[in-house]
Amino acid sequence: MINESDPGSYFGKVRREIEPLLPETVGSVLEIGCGSGGTLGWLKTVRPIDYAAGVEMMPDAGERARANFDDVEISDVNAASLAFKTDQFDLILALDVLEHLADPIHTLQRLREKLRPNGLVIASLPNVAHYQVSIPLLFRGRWDYSDEGLLDRTHLRFFTEKTALAMFRDCGFSIVAVDYTRQFPNVFGLVGLSDRKWRWYSHSLLRRFVRWPKHLFNFQFLIAARKTG
Repeated sequence: MINESDPGSYFGKVRREIEPLLPETVGSVLEIGCGSGGTLGWLKTVRPIDYAAGVEMMPDAGERARANFDDVEISDVNAASLAFKTDQFDLILALDVLEHLADPIHTLQRLREKLRPNGLVIASLPNVAHYQVSIPLLFRGRWDYSDEGLLDRTHLRFFTEKTALAMFRDCGFSIVAVDYTRQFPNVFGLVGLSDRKWRWYSHSLLRRFVRWPKHLFNFQFLIAARKTG
């Protein structure tokens, strides 16, 4: 289970993998699900930021985040006031957030109002077509929730790449870029080699040579979408 009080846990994770998607200039940023502020702390080292606001539902993590943010609203994003100006932010981050919401479309529409013209939202979403979900479902008829991962029991919405991109377009965004985190099976596990070293070898080997079907190995989508209209 996730331990909110552990700064090195989920709430303190730094999402450096978003760097290739960042705009060149970020004067103001809003992070939804900001945790204890680790990602924003790192972001300030790669972009000059004048104003940063966050929304976090876990009180302990939100209080720690105040050290990095100018403003933090401690609330579930569904109930958050988002009492920021219209067209205020250059960048909005929603990393591992939308899949936890009953109505992610409504949330995206609310966030869009807070973006400046041509502002950017960067979101990460798990891929429900990944082999860890699709293979057990196809061959065993299994869909087993867990405490974390693709079938985290707190996930309320599930996306493939096509449905995720369609959601952003339907909410008034144009897609700027899509990146992926990839996860491959450990082929060496078939002969009993299952420690971390062999999992790394397997990932490196398959990442280099396996090109299709890529949707089975894309673990998470990283989507950069620009406000249009």
